[in-house]
This record gives sequence, structure tokens and C-alpha cells, in this order.
Amino acid sequence: MDRLIALLAALVGLIALAGAILVQLNGQNERVAIAASLAALDAKVTALSAGISTLDVPAPVADTGFAEALLALQDRIARLEEASKAEPVPAPVAAAPTPANSAITADGPTTDCIPLGTRFVATAGDETAICKTDVVVKVTDVTDGFATIDSAGPVAAGGFGKLGFGGCTVMVFTADLASGYAEMRVSCQ
Repeated sequence: MDRLIALLAALVGLIALAGAILVQLNGQNERVAIAASLAALDAKVTALSAGISTLDVPAPVADTGFAEALLALQDRIARLEEASKAEPVPAPVAAAPTPANSAITADGPTTDCIPLGTRFVATAGDETAICKTDVVVKVTDVTDGFATIDSAGPVAAGGFGKLGFGGCTVMVFTADLASGYAEMRVSCQ
């Protein structure tokens, strides 16, 4: 039995020695492969750096006259701007009032009002004047998806309503019951 234990111990020692030799050979092979890769990489970098210095510079592009045309256009624009400044400004012609735009008036409000075409928010009970017109938007109710406007009736969100003033409409963008507000815009033709 003693011999068997000694034989097993020698066998384990030989296996450990073979493993150590195998690890050593693997490490040496990896070092040789890494050294070869580094040498190849160094050769490629040297070749690339030598190639960059000897690259042919492309010939300049033939002049097509683009720059001259652009300068001529710039000069023409400058002359036209000067000519337009020298011309007298014609006096504005007052348009005769028609039934289509009778709501637009020069003596309409200019303060505490919303300019035509501007979005605004209102809630039930609000009366909003529209600048330079006779239009006053009176919101009587806001429900979910509808704003009820005096003289236009209920207007759905995303829809238009004709106001009782010549050529004016109101567009309701949103109407929210929870907040009680409607977003809208007035336009007059």
C-alpha cells in the first residue's frame, strides 16, 4: 500500500509538471504571436505614414465662373434695394366698406383687446373684445369638446362658428370641461 501511495504521488507530480510545461509553452506561443502582430502593425503604420507624405494632391477644379455670377447677383440685388428706397411710397388707398368686412373699423378698441387672428383662452362668462373691430366674443358655456358663444351657438373643438358680425368667424381649438376653458381665434374677412 505504501508503494501505491508513492506511485500515486509520483503520478500526480508528473501530471503537475506536464501542466506547468503546457502553460509555459502556451504563454510562449502567445508572446510570439503578439510580437508578430506588433511587428506587422508597425510595418503597416510605417507604410501608411510613408504613403501619406507621397500622396498626389488633386489638381484644382476648373473655374466655372460661379463666383463671378454670385458677385454679379449680389451687385444686382444691392442696386434693386437702392432703387426701391429712392421710389416714393404710394399713399394707402382706403378700401370702401363692404358687408363682408363691416366689422373691421378704424375706431375699434386698441387696448384691452385681442388682435385679430391671435389665439386666446376664455371661460364661461368672459367677454373678449377683438382689436379694431366691433366684435365682442361672449362665451356662455364651456363643455367637454364644445364652447358656446353668444351669436355663434355651440362650436365643436376644431370647428368654426359664424359670429353675428359681418364676415367674422370664431375657431375653437380646444374646449375642456375639467378646466372650464376654451382656446379660440377670431378672423374677419
